[in-house]
Amino acid sequence: MQVSYLPFSKILFFFSLLFIFMMELKAQTLTFEEQEDGWLLLDDGKPRYFYQTATKSLDGKYPRANYIHPLYNTDGEVVTEDFPADHPHHRGIFWTWHQLWVGDQRAADPWICEDIIWEVKNVKTQTNPNGSASLEARVIWKGTGTVKKNILEETLIISYQRISSRAFKLAFDITLKPLLSDVRLGGSEDPKGYGGFSPRIKLSENVGFFDENGAVVPQELAVQAGPWINVTREKAEDPGVVIMGEPDRLPSYQGWILRSENSMQNMAFPGSEALLLSKKAPHLRFKNQLLVHQGMEKQEIANQYRIFRNQP
Repeated sequence: MQVSYLPFSKILFFFSLLFIFMMELKAQTLTFEEQEDGWLLLDDGKPRYFYQTATKSLDGKYPRANYIHPLYNTDGEVVTEDFPADHPHHRGIFWTWHQLWVGDQRAADPWICEDIIWEVKNVKTQTNPNGSASLEARVIWKGTGTVKKNILEETLIISYQRISSRAFKLAFDITLKPLLSDVRLGGSEDPKGYGGFSPRIKLSENVGFFDENGAVVPQELAVQAGPWINVTREKAEDPGVVIMGEPDRLPSYQGWILRSENSMQNMAFPGSEALLLSKKAPHLRFKNQLLVHQGMEKQEIANQYRIFRNQP
């Protein structure tokens, strides 16, 4: 009886295909779960972030939607806060302003969730074999006070990318299109001028703030620092969250509003003077990114920032 054997090259090819298939199968562990009030992203069954689509309030006060909470680290710990006692209008990872004007009418104060609701529409999710996932949504900023109309249309893209078992990045690409004439957005009407992309992160008693040049000390007013800030438990090499942005592309950028307790952190723009939004393209667009890590060297953060800035 003659026994035939497959050539070694064909065996190697077969196992190569099997290896690629197993790696792709292993990589396809990102899943979105649609829940009653939003979308949860899971990585290998572990939660990473929840996007709030339904309106949520605290005993009817501070109604809000269109934000991230909880945000988890790779150990499964929640790193954001919602309805904190000191500022109950703060909410996880959010992006908004105190001033929303239509003509000479103060339409709403989105920062404190007054006279406005966010209607989240057309949510689309996608996961990819390379450890990335995206969520896209259209959001209507609708006035409920003196201006009972749809005021802004937001296009939101949230992109997740696994960096390692101990780190991931979450990018935000936000475009705001006015639906009415003479719509203006502005920050707090004081010298701080805060408003814009605002993470409310849980802070340790010895929280540290670090940019590319070293430690950054929070001040009452905006601090001029680099394009990213690493918010850690204490030391630069500790676990933390890096907040990234594009300050050179922001209109009337004010600087960093940083607080070591009881507050959000903010890349403030456009300050206390409200910005007129154009109904014609290009509309107001800003991008930010978070690195959630269990300890990341400054050079690695700088490398990730370069990748962030090179994205279209």
